[in-house]
Amino acid sequence: MIKNLWVTGYRSYELGVFKPDDPKVEVIKKFLYERLINYAEEGTEWVITGAQLGTEQYVGPVVQQVKDKGYNIKHAVMLPFANFGDQWNESNQSLLNIFLRNADYVNKITTLGYHSSIQLRTWQNFMLQHTDGSLIFYDPDSGGKPKYDYSAMKDYIDRGNDYSLELVDFDAMQDFANNLSEE
Repeated sequence: MIKNLWVTGYRSYELGVFKPDDPKVEVIKKFLYERLINYAEEGTEWVITGAQLGTEQYVGPVVQQVKDKGYNIKHAVMLPFANFGDQWNESNQSLLNIFLRNADYVNKITTLGYHSSIQLRTWQNFMLQHTDGSLIFYDPDSGGKPKYDYSAMKDYIDRGNDYSLELVDFDAMQDFANNLSEE
């Protein structure tokens, strides 16, 4: 059983999403909603994410929708360092603040500001050690930022850890979108 689920994936710019009302966002959120309902029914209690724009921030409102359906599920946001998002433009910082305010729990791995990529690897290790599995929206054939998290997940499993990995690629998301449009 997966009590704690790490959800991550593509950043918004990698998906070609530059405004919150992009139709792609609704498709991704509906997909995440269906999957999180399934996870909640199987006993998942916490959805744990970072706070990157894109997949991670799409999850926040979806967890709330799942809660509104009566499921006992919570959302935790773990930041890799203290000043996460400070370099973002005002609009994106506003999205970040709303996202963090709506989470059930927010913390950071270190009180230091960003100074090294080692902090990101430390964050990945924390996420792996504090979750039982992950759902990642990533297509290994297409690359992108999620490759680092995907690689860490695969390495963790390859080292013999009992860890569940659900990989959602572009084909799976397209199939879901096609099914939605047929309904």
